[in-house]
Amino acid sequence: MICIWSPELHSTVHNRRSSLSRRLALLAIFALAAALIVFLLSRAGSFLVVDHPQPSDVIVVLEGSGDTPGYFRALHLHHEGYAPKVLLNANVSVKIFGKTEAEMAREYVHGIGEPATEICPTVGTSAFAEVADVQFCLQRVGASSAILMTSDFGTRRALSMFQKRLPQYRWSVAAASTPYHFAESYWKHRGWAKTVLQEWEDFLEWKLVDQWRGDVVLH
Repeated sequence: MICIWSPELHSTVHNRRSSLSRRLALLAIFALAAALIVFLLSRAGSFLVVDHPQPSDVIVVLEGSGDTPGYFRALHLHHEGYAPKVLLNANVSVKIFGKTEAEMAREYVHGIGEPATEICPTVGTSAFAEVADVQFCLQRVGASSAILMTSDFGTRRALSMFQKRLPQYRWSVAAASTPYHFAESYWKHRGWAKTVLQEWEDFLEWKLVDQWRGDVVLH
C-alpha cells in the first residue's frame, strides 16, 4: 500500500481533530454548568435557612414566624434556657372582629400561663417597619442581645436585615414553621417551592437594593 502525504491532507486531519476537541470541550463545559446549576438549585432552599440560636437576653417572635408554631418554638427555647424572656410581635393597627392581633395574642398568652412572654406591639406592615418596632421593645426591656424567631426560609434575610439595621445588638436566629430539615427537597412540595421562590426574590431585593438605602441603620 502506498500512502501519499500531502500538506492538504495533513491540514484536513488537523482541522477535524481540532473541531472534535472543541466539541468535546464544549460538551464538558455544558456538563459542568448543568451540574453546577442542579447543585445550586438543590441548595436553594437550605441556603435560606439559618437555625443557630445563641443564649440571649430575649427571643423575638417576628410576625412572619408562622404564628403559633413560631411562638411554640420560642417557648421551647425559653424553657431550655436560651433566654429568660419572649417578645411576641403582634399588630395593634388592624382589628379583626373588634380586636387587634395584639389583644388576641395577649389573651392567648394569659390563657396558657406564660408570664415570661410580653407582647411587642407593631404598627407597620413592612419588614423595615417591624425592625423599628422591635428596637423600641428591646429598649423597653433593656436587652442587648436577641434571638430572632421567624419562618425557616426567611431566617437568613431576617438575620441580615436586623444585623444591618440594628448593629448595636447581638443577633442570632432560629427557624420555625415548616420543618426546616426538609429544605433540601423543597421542590417536592409546590407550596415550599413557591415560598422558596418568593423568599429568594425578597432576599435578593434586600441584598441588592434595600440594604444600601441611606436610612438603613437605626440608632
